[in-house]
Amino acid sequence: MTWTYSARCSADKLSFFGASYGTRLGAIYAETFPQNVRAMVLDGAVDPTTGTTERRLVLFAGFQRAFDNMAAFCAKTPTCPLGTDPKQATAAFQQIVRPLIDKPIITADGRKVTYTAVIDGVTTGLYGETLWPAVIKAITELKSGSGKTLLLLRDILSQRNADGSYGNNYESLVAINCLDEERHTPEQESAMTRDIFKVAPFLDTGRPVNARDLCEHWRVKPTLGYPYAQNIKGLPKTLVVSVTRDPATPHEGGISLAKTLGASLLTVEGEQHGVALTPDSACVNDIVADYLIGLKIPADGARCVL
Repeated sequence: MTWTYSARCSADKLSFFGASYGTRLGAIYAETFPQNVRAMVLDGAVDPTTGTTERRLVLFAGFQRAFDNMAAFCAKTPTCPLGTDPKQATAAFQQIVRPLIDKPIITADGRKVTYTAVIDGVTTGLYGETLWPAVIKAITELKSGSGKTLLLLRDILSQRNADGSYGNNYESLVAINCLDEERHTPEQESAMTRDIFKVAPFLDTGRPVNARDLCEHWRVKPTLGYPYAQNIKGLPKTLVVSVTRDPATPHEGGISLAKTLGASLLTVEGEQHGVALTPDSACVNDIVADYLIGLKIPADGARCVL
């Protein structure tokens, strides 16, 4: 998930914008220091009521829905690499990518296009429908033995720089999740992975599952319990923005967070992960600006369309 947040303090009051993981930060701050909040916009909400396993199953089910929608979009053209029957798209995808588990593609400059790299790249392209053409191009290239576009997509996720160096996104994700998420035994992690493959079969390796929690031997115990941000007193009216077909933080999580915080909910019809403070919707940005500047709350049932 992306981690976006910004905050500005004025007269000992905080104005906060958080997207994706930033909504968890905002919710925890609201729970801890409700009296310090002036305004808070939370976009692409992490559901504060669900634990690790349930939330990951909901997340990956969202990515399967996005994959299915991408496949249906692709099927409208006869050259679609997944075929023209969307119901067969997952099976077609598995047939293309599973051989890479044993035999990765090696690029001209020596990079490996592994099964994991493909899943990372394709998943990156499912965060918003504007990236679907890139995903389709990447899958088309994979069928002919090329991983160029796929690696470009993966490099976005892994923060790979032009010189081949990487940002610390992956390391920070592991470190933060080891303090935020519930720990799993190997049996629990394997069971969860099998359940993920059931709700998101496009990810299924077709191999036996023996998974381990990356945080299994982390020295510091998790510090975030579930549910969190409950029964907050003295919190000013906040604003939750939620896209109806958000693959990474599904709309149900936005509804849940708004209910938990007693917030106003702005529902946005669309297919992408988060939208506020981007160029994608003047409707959303006008409502967010009116709230952050003048504390104007949108009417109940307010909606925008991407």
